[in-house]
Amino acid sequence: GAIGSGKSTFVQHLIDDLGADPSGYMTIRHVDADEKRIGFVHVPAASQRETGFLTVRHDELTSFPTDDCFLYVDDRGRHFALDLFYHKVEACLNKPGSLTILDELGGDELLSDAFFQLVVDTLEKSAAPVILVWKQEQSFERSVARAGLTQEEIGLLRSRRQAIASHPSLFQVELSNEGRPADHWQRAVWGERAVKKEVELLEPLAEDEAPVREAAAVSGKGKKQLLSFLIMGGALFLVVVVSLAVGWYGISPSTIFSYFWSRLFQTGTIFPDEIHTVLMHVRLPRILLGLLVGGGLSVAGHTFQGIFRNPMASPDVLGASSGAGFGAALAILWGFNSTGITGLSFLFGLLSIFLVLFLTSFVRSQKILALILTGMVVSSLFSAGLSLVKLVADPTNELPQITYWLMGSLNSSKMKDLTYAAPTILGGILVIMLLRWQLNVLTVGEEAAATMGVRTRLVRVVLILAATLVTATAVSVSGVIGWVGLVIPHIARMIVGSDNRFSLPASALLGAGFLVLVDDIARRATTSGIPLGILTAFVGAPFFVYLILRQGKKDVTA
Repeated sequence: GAIGSGKSTFVQHLIDDLGADPSGYMTIRHVDADEKRIGFVHVPAASQRETGFLTVRHDELTSFPTDDCFLYVDDRGRHFALDLFYHKVEACLNKPGSLTILDELGGDELLSDAFFQLVVDTLEKSAAPVILVWKQEQSFERSVARAGLTQEEIGLLRSRRQAIASHPSLFQVELSNEGRPADHWQRAVWGERAVKKEVELLEPLAEDEAPVREAAAVSGKGKKQLLSFLIMGGALFLVVVVSLAVGWYGISPSTIFSYFWSRLFQTGTIFPDEIHTVLMHVRLPRILLGLLVGGGLSVAGHTFQGIFRNPMASPDVLGASSGAGFGAALAILWGFNSTGITGLSFLFGLLSIFLVLFLTSFVRSQKILALILTGMVVSSLFSAGLSLVKLVADPTNELPQITYWLMGSLNSSKMKDLTYAAPTILGGILVIMLLRWQLNVLTVGEEAAATMGVRTRLVRVVLILAATLVTATAVSVSGVIGWVGLVIPHIARMIVGSDNRFSLPASALLGAGFLVLVDDIARRATTSGIPLGILTAFVGAPFFVYLILRQGKKDVTA
């Protein structure tokens, strides 16, 4: 909020209403001789001593004692050496409690590397919910104009404020002083009015003494996300059961459960050979491969959309699909068996990304743009090579096989495909999941990410390699299946929000279930099965048009 809008009063009302025991209350005030009347009426000194609150003042005009919970700064210069008090600040913020409050944050104290990292660590690792209080941008810019900072310091301060404000754990509540002068003597009155309007926007903490993480998990947003994941997990399980049951040889769900129960616990129940063959050698490998490919393509597409900050990015944005398709066509032309086709397809898929990274290594600026443009060039080269292979292929044997492979299918799925695909796809997904917070930070811009301690170049390369590994493996075992990695991430964000910590796992679940469901339709539609690339296009294209129209309505409304 603006100066005098009652931000700190708002926080104190919230503490009183919740009956919270704050783990740390740090407030930094930049005051001068003309502002002696600024006090801390919202947090009485006695209360601060009892709860271990921390107060930092930028002048000797403080009325509070300098004990373990307070920092007294006697420095009339424009900076204070907050690094000297780092350990005291850290100890206060790590004090056990149900709430952590960073009041009056966002000034030139963020120029301190140690203190900035402490704030980031508090937001990321605090066991208690964190409330961050600072000035709105207009008030901040007015303060900066009078602070005497260099342009380099102002730029660093702005980027660090942006990095903190865009942290995925935070949401904003803006307070207004209802048009009253910022220095009005009744600022607390106007602040209380704002509090009454805004306090209902914050979720209450749990009233019992359960751990704070559990209390946060059952808050409104947490319950909604938990319910969403339970529904997605249940739907995925249902899709798998239905997929095992349906087909030209029908098997009841009770028989399916009995069969797998018998195999798992060795009950000795005898089942017909047909059931064993259909379940273990036909449907189960196909379903498991569909889960891997669908989940992998969705996660890869989601990752590329985050790295490039482009909602149109898909798993083939850097040419992995084109390279894999060219490799498969070349293997078919040379008469390789299915293992050779899969292997050569995978190698050319990886070759595409190494070409992209090699070419962009010569570019010193605009790395993201260079990656996208180089990916387009490499993709075009492999597409041209594919056209040449199709031109010289035997039109009665090799060309139909190439065409069918490029349309994508799980018809030839075998357990050996799983043993090859599972380690690479699951390994790539695991790497991406472990780096999903860094992906969150990358989405706000590389400069802001760098200020938060993220090694942007390394993280970007690792994420690109992991996503390409997943894409190349998926394409090599199933052919080119479009739209899954483009549309599913958008659906995941619509359900659980844009925070990659939640939307990436949601993409994996939705993509896995979607592809298995589409494969069920493909199996039942014709005896030979419709290629999956055709069906995913029929589903994905209309939905993407809906997304475009939906975004257009938002823009018009705005």
